[in-house]
Amino acid sequence: MASIEDERPAKRARQACEPCRRKKSRCPGEKPACSFCERLGQRCFYSGDVVEDGLELAKKKDMDDRVSRIESTLEQLVSYITSNGESSHGGGAIAKYFTFCHAQPLRLFSQTVSESVDKRDPELVLAMEALGLRFRLDGLEGRLTELEIRSRIEKAGRMVMTRITDGNVELSTIQTMCLLGMLEFTAGNSVRAGFYTRMANYFMQSIRPTNLDFLKDLDTETDERNLCHASVMMLQNIQGPHQQWPFRAHADQLAHPDIARPIFDALTSKLDLRRGDSDYKLDVGINTATLNSSEIWSLACSYAMDHSRDGTSPPWHPQSDYAMISYWHIEHESYMPLRFRLHASRFPDYSPEELHAHRDYWGPWLFFQIVWHAVPCILNHPFLLSMRLRKFRRTMPQSFLRNSFEQLTLHSGWIVHFIELVEAKSFEVSDPTLGHCVAIVATIYLQHSFADDQSFSKKAQVGFDKCLRFLRAMGRRWPHIDRQVQQLEQLRDSISPGGLISESSTPGNSRQRWSVNLQLLWRILVYSHASKDPNPAGDIFGPSLAKECSKNMGISSAGVIAEQDFALIGSAGISGHKTVASECVTYPPEQAEHLEAGTEASTMDPSELAEGSNLNFAGEETLMLQLQDYDKAFEDWLSLNPP
Repeated sequence: MASIEDERPAKRARQACEPCRRKKSRCPGEKPACSFCERLGQRCFYSGDVVEDGLELAKKKDMDDRVSRIESTLEQLVSYITSNGESSHGGGAIAKYFTFCHAQPLRLFSQTVSESVDKRDPELVLAMEALGLRFRLDGLEGRLTELEIRSRIEKAGRMVMTRITDGNVELSTIQTMCLLGMLEFTAGNSVRAGFYTRMANYFMQSIRPTNLDFLKDLDTETDERNLCHASVMMLQNIQGPHQQWPFRAHADQLAHPDIARPIFDALTSKLDLRRGDSDYKLDVGINTATLNSSEIWSLACSYAMDHSRDGTSPPWHPQSDYAMISYWHIEHESYMPLRFRLHASRFPDYSPEELHAHRDYWGPWLFFQIVWHAVPCILNHPFLLSMRLRKFRRTMPQSFLRNSFEQLTLHSGWIVHFIELVEAKSFEVSDPTLGHCVAIVATIYLQHSFADDQSFSKKAQVGFDKCLRFLRAMGRRWPHIDRQVQQLEQLRDSISPGGLISESSTPGNSRQRWSVNLQLLWRILVYSHASKDPNPAGDIFGPSLAKECSKNMGISSAGVIAEQDFALIGSAGISGHKTVASECVTYPPEQAEHLEAGTEASTMDPSELAEGSNLNFAGEETLMLQLQDYDKAFEDWLSLNPP
């Protein structure tokens, strides 16, 4: 009996909660809370719980300490990078800037400025280093490089804002804003980029010279005010429109009737009047040629953005946006010196070392070539044309259909040819605008890769793969191009069978209908949309406004893009459009027989055809060879009559 009584206190001690033990009260021992503590309204806990809570607190404290140490280390690392960047990496970054970024596309300085960078304002040096660091060997694949770039961008931005606040804006401030605009745009922060670009333009409007004759020869221009002014113009052109189509009637156009007239036309028109009947021809440098090309590119970007022009004239109307841009595109070519063309420049004849040593020329030269070929690819893109023809109820003009297809295949083939040239020469293309040109061509090849004709489809698949390989390499330098690669892969994966399209004139004959993500396709085609980061939190707005920005990032007219408006996947160009007449005759019978025979003998890719030493930009021989190569597939698709 005594032994039982001896055990009771120990049992009570083990069962009693801590409050009851402190009060020496008889504890009922219920868990998780005893009735005595509940009646008194006090917290009930047991000794085991205290030990467990202590362990959890210890673990949490240890984790917090580790996180704090990591954060402290990262802060020290970033601080070290910022304070010692010039000594450790600054010199190398500046050298890479002048190798890969100078005049590619912005020419802010003359050739001699690289020797006096250390005398420049610190915000300008930081922005130059941020661009140069993107061309390290590891590119953006290294996390440390991203931290260094972001640190320099943020510090340069704070310095710029301080100068604006203090009323101490200098030319170097505007130059820095140009570089920051390019850095932020390619990082996906389009709102912040637009702020820098428009503010730089606002400042230049206040101090710019009234005479723009300096634009005629930017290659020899040494006045950095003029070079900065030209760079602001270039930056606005290549980033694409932030508003609607400039030809649309609105208040600004009424105030500025020449808003859609390229500057190069105004300059050359003055020369035409002065020279009279003489044989003098304007001989511009390569940097002026690229600036002029960027104006046509800007018009093409506006064309892509404003795809829903209900009630407007068809593309072949002389006052349509299609016709006006086509006119400026050809007019631009008429002013350009012949020495810039491929056969005259002899790009394939130079060694990789020679090309790399003169990147300040060959970089702009590639911009001139590829952008010139990209504009017709945008104008004749099947999706953009089909959007403009949604309410067209008459028969598609056969001549327009044929011309559109010829333009599409000719110029997309040339762009792939230039991709092959630079890859063969190990010449790294550093201008991000050219990446978007290639992305546009990739969507064309993707459409054709689903064609029924196996030969045509295979060539298109090869072209798409080449474009994707080129873009992946550029994506190591530019974040927005890496996103475009992902978008192209998503677009490819979104294509799925959607039933059959039957021919009314030929019972039993049908072709596959394909479904595709049209919103994603349009986003790829519009440069200002393709460059946006899907998460706007890192841009300029705070949390509340970032939500509104996120809502507006969607396609404003997404609801009007319907699947039936674009049933062209797998067809050649727009030959699968519902307004195309069935069983069209494209060539006279004798010529058709000749071309069919030529088709059987020709197995060359369009980009391979362009390699002939006697071929130039738009030579008749090149065009006919290409038509022979595509003629059979083209005739097959013209005979389709989709519902």
